[in-house]
Amino acid sequence: MSVEPVKIWEVVQRAVSHSWSVPEFQRGFVWKAVQVRDLAESLWLDYPIGTLLVWSSGSPQEERIAQDAMAPSLWIVDGQQRATALSILFGRKPYWWESAEQWNKTLVRYDIRFDIDTKEPPFFIVANAAIRRAHGNRYIPLSDLLVLDPNNDADQERLMKLARKIKEQDLCHGMDVMEVYARLDRVRKIRDRDVVTVTVYHELEDVVEIFARLNSRGTRVTEADIYLGIVASENPGWVRDQFLPFVRVLEENGFHIDPNLLFRTLTAIGKGKVRFQEIPKAFWQPDQIVPAWSRCKQAWESMLHRLRPFGILSDDPLPTKAALITLAALLDRFPGDPFEPALFWFLQASRFGRYSGASTTSLDEDLKEVLAAHSLREAVTAILRRIQSQHPMTPDDFLREYGDSRFGRFILYLLAYQRQAQDWDAAGQRLGFEKGDFAADFRPQWHHVFPRKFLEGKYDESQIDALANIAVIGPAINIRISSQNPMNYLDRYKVTDSKLQQQLIDPNRENFKVEYFPRFLEERAQAIADAANGFMDGLRADLPQELSTTSQPAPASV
Repeated sequence: MSVEPVKIWEVVQRAVSHSWSVPEFQRGFVWKAVQVRDLAESLWLDYPIGTLLVWSSGSPQEERIAQDAMAPSLWIVDGQQRATALSILFGRKPYWWESAEQWNKTLVRYDIRFDIDTKEPPFFIVANAAIRRAHGNRYIPLSDLLVLDPNNDADQERLMKLARKIKEQDLCHGMDVMEVYARLDRVRKIRDRDVVTVTVYHELEDVVEIFARLNSRGTRVTEADIYLGIVASENPGWVRDQFLPFVRVLEENGFHIDPNLLFRTLTAIGKGKVRFQEIPKAFWQPDQIVPAWSRCKQAWESMLHRLRPFGILSDDPLPTKAALITLAALLDRFPGDPFEPALFWFLQASRFGRYSGASTTSLDEDLKEVLAAHSLREAVTAILRRIQSQHPMTPDDFLREYGDSRFGRFILYLLAYQRQAQDWDAAGQRLGFEKGDFAADFRPQWHHVFPRKFLEGKYDESQIDALANIAVIGPAINIRISSQNPMNYLDRYKVTDSKLQQQLIDPNRENFKVEYFPRFLEERAQAIADAANGFMDGLRADLPQELSTTSQPAPASV
């Protein structure tokens, strides 16, 4: 092990020039813009930002993107987030960033600026559209200052010209030009701060273990990250060439899934378990993991295909994502069986929080039942019995605040989609569709039928935000309707009686008066509950009668 102080600008240069790289088992950049801003401020205040752990492999390893001719042997094991953030501050793309187009979008999103005029924190801000449009030089992009060479006379003159221009714009009251220059120069000197790098020379398996024990400035290294590293060591190139590209395929199809969840699906399908420590070491070898991965991809592709007819076009409305693991396992085990019972289970598991506690325990229990079953019907029957309560939905479920009930919003959307609800704009396109076909990555909007501002001060917030006061519409019309009187916007945007009925709303315009709001809530809550129970019973028609949503709770199996 060796220790070396490295200048901030050198860290960026090594990242850009590919003398440092990132092994394929490392995750992508996950920091938020405020974390990048805080890093800049810490450097400005001369606070330590932690050490960077670098691995000297002695030979080239598989990278997260395709290799160039350099094939480096120095790899950032802990510190990728900070190294990438520093590159963003300098406006220079690190080698491991795949797309120039995405990099340019990232620079806009992480546009960190120094407020030269303020005398109190925060001195560094994340620029928004208004700041980017602002005239003058009050908000200075950090990249404009950090690219300047402190030892270059021409750069020093450029900095002095900027200081004079700032004073000409009547900024920095109480400061002369030299004081403004000194303030700018202090930001520029961030580039010469030292960061300590620790280089280790272990084998990859030991490096993965070291990686497991570290945290990267609030970004917790997960168990799945570690085992993904083990797979990378046993299957060079698999993570880069197979696993991560499929994550992007799912994103392109509207499902922004955490890679860890996809990785757990792999072990669920391959070994019927999601506790990685219980997976035999032999499973990580190519002869086992390659066929398991093929089944995993097929199950996910089948799942997205089976969900589409029900209007589930993205992960956005889903109340839970962990249940997708079991749903994929069901489709892998019984690919030709009817899908409706599996969706019924998914809704029940989501509604009653099957995986909200010790999710790995519950997942392993359910996967064991799936493996033991001889049909999807038998499997779903078994895992449904592990849900303690399966009582029908009542109007009270839809008098809850919509922000507190992800499942309530989800079922509301499914009902609107099932009833072929049209959007409330003039075009009247069916929700979830675009030009007659499925919309890519459709994300429903939750609109108050009686707008909030129309009812403020007249009724409690809990009543105003009740699910029964929510309609599912598209994003464009949701913005235009704003806070108008319901009578006004219904007529103005030609929201027809049929569009209201599709959302289980009584179309009688006389009901849309502020004094009738409580009655409106009660009647619509009852209508939604009846429709939701009918929808659920239609899905579970092939299951034993004891599992009906209208029956008493079934005893849980042990």
